[in-house]
Formats: sequence, C-alpha cells, structure tokens
Amino acid sequence: MRRIDDDSSGKGKDAKSKTRFRVLGTLYLVGICLGVIVAERIYVLKRAVIPRPRQLVSSIEQRIESAMHNIGHHHAAQGPPRNDLEAYLRRIAPQREVLACVANENIVKNGMVETYTQGYKRNNITNSMILALDQYTVDWCHANGVNAYLMNMSIAEVHKGTGDNHAVSALKFGILTKFIELGWSVLLSDVDICIFQNPFEHLYRDSDIEGQTDGFDEHTAYGSIEGFDDPSMGWGRYAQYYKHFNMNSGLFYVMANNRTLEMMTRLADRLARERHWDQTAYNEEMFFLSHGSYKSPQVSVRVMEIDKFMNSKRLFKDIRHRPKGQQPPLPVMVHINYHPDKHDRMKAVVKYFLEGDEHALDRFPGGSEPNTRR
Repeated sequence: MRRIDDDSSGKGKDAKSKTRFRVLGTLYLVGICLGVIVAERIYVLKRAVIPRPRQLVSSIEQRIESAMHNIGHHHAAQGPPRNDLEAYLRRIAPQREVLACVANENIVKNGMVETYTQGYKRNNITNSMILALDQYTVDWCHANGVNAYLMNMSIAEVHKGTGDNHAVSALKFGILTKFIELGWSVLLSDVDICIFQNPFEHLYRDSDIEGQTDGFDEHTAYGSIEGFDDPSMGWGRYAQYYKHFNMNSGLFYVMANNRTLEMMTRLADRLARERHWDQTAYNEEMFFLSHGSYKSPQVSVRVMEIDKFMNSKRLFKDIRHRPKGQQPPLPVMVHINYHPDKHDRMKAVVKYFLEGDEHALDRFPGGSEPNTRR
C-alpha cells in the first residue's frame, strides 16, 4: 500500500520541507534574540567591574555635595537647629527667605545704616537683618529695633588696603554660603539702597539668581545683539554677539540650591586668594561659558526690572528729567551705586519719592562730575 504522503507529484515532500524550514527559521530567530539578550547582559556585567575614568573632585565640590545632602535631609526632617544662625533664621524668617545687608561700624557711624533700615520699618519687612561684622553694629541694631547677627569674619589679607567698601563686599559670598547650606534663600542688599516697597512682593523666583543690573536702559540692561565686521574675512566678515551690562553684586536674590552654593563657594575661595573686585568675579562666575576643563556653575539668571529695582544712573540721568506723567510708578528699591556721594543722594531720593519734594534731586548732577545733567 502506498503511504499517504508519498504521492507521485512530490507534494508531500514539499510540505515537509516547508515545515522543517519554518521550524528551523523560528529556532534561528529565537537563537539570535537569546544571543542578543545574553550578550547585552554580559556587556552590562563587564561594564560594572571596569573602572571608570577617574574624576578629579575638588574640595569645593566635596563640600557642596555634603552641604546639599544636609540641606535636603534636614529641611525634610525639620530637626533641631544645626547652629545659632539657623536658630535665629527660624525665628525671624520662617518662610526661608531673608533680606540681608552686610555692615560694619563705619557705615553705622556715618548714618547710612539708619537711613537704609528705615526702609525695613516703613514697609514692615520683618524677615530682614543686618549681618554685622563687629559688636558695635550689633549693639546699635538692637538698640534701634533692627534684627542683627554677628558674623565672625575678618577681611582677607589680599584685600587689606583696597578700601573699606570693596574689602567688606568681598566677604559677602562666604557669608552667603552659610545661609544656602542651611536652606535659606537670600535677597542680599548693599547699604546704599532706599527701600520704598517690600521687595519680596516683586520677585519672580523662577531663576537661581535674580539681580539688579548696572544697565540704565532696556538695551544695556536686558541685552542686545550687536554686529562685528572684519573686512579681511571677505564672505565671512560679519559676525554677531550678545551684549549687556554687568549684574550688580550689591543687590541680588539667590535661591538656595546646589548651583548657587557652588557659585558662592567658588567666589568665596577666589576672593580669599585674589585681589579682585567682587563684582567682576561675580559676573565671571555667572556668565563665563563652560569650555575645556572649566565648567561654569550654570546658574539661571533673571534681570530685575530697571524701573522697580532702579540704579542711580537710571534715576539721575533719565527718570527725574521726565515729566511727572511719564515717570514710572514708585520704585521698589533705588540703589545709589553709580555715585560717590551716597548718603546725601539717599536722603534726597527719600524726599523725592516719599515726601513729594519735586526739587529734592535738583542740586545733584546727573553724573559724578559737576554740570553733568544727563
């Protein structure tokens, strides 16, 4: 008897061949998949034991890593204060942001601290404090109802003899690291500032650094694209670059996070070693791009609005000359950063904006030189 699959046409054999081909093909594909999975597993296991290229970790980076771990852990736990400064901050600034100003005996005695702190009182800014560099300043503040904390810090050797203002300014970045490590954001202010509104009601808080500019109009403050022409390059003669004035290191809000801690730590270390203007160093660390072995702190930056947080060049060379109806509303703060006769101008600015004395600023030139109206 002939078998059912052994027909004379060979169709039974073709069916068997197709079946075997499908089975072998399936097994082949399964084998490939298993091979890929096994190979990937072996690769991952090997990578786990292969030493990675050594990363050079500076003492700054180690301190930042440790401090930021402590910030997150302690903030969540709300344990006991780690030091006297944190205990004080919890009492005067429980919302974890504070307006702070560095001051010493000299600027207390010349009356500027009193003029400055009147702005605290007018606007009921209770989360404010003077960071006192000596006991005299602490005593004056307590006698006048002003929050103060003694910072036991001394001027670095490289800054001695550079002038009291710059030497004191160089200390502020080291002071800021102490606040950031504890988890407090700080609106740092110089003393040559008139406060007319509560600044915390006018901050955006969407950037690591939110600061006042030395720019005196929209282009110099907020930036512009400028052209550069090199005829020798022929077809490629034209190039563009971005330009804006420096941020002022005497008025800025710094958020407490790892990027700002790194930036302030770098600045504190630099200015303890280098005879450098603090504002130049501040802008270098903020804006210089990462390149080669250098990595910037990569902080995000917001410029404060120039008519709310106004510098003295903007006020004395522009705003005061406009008709009343064309002047901006009452500013939040006015910083006498461009002029040396700071206290006299501060008192006149208060009269101009708060007492309605339209002629309070008339006797001052626009610049620092006589007869410079604009």
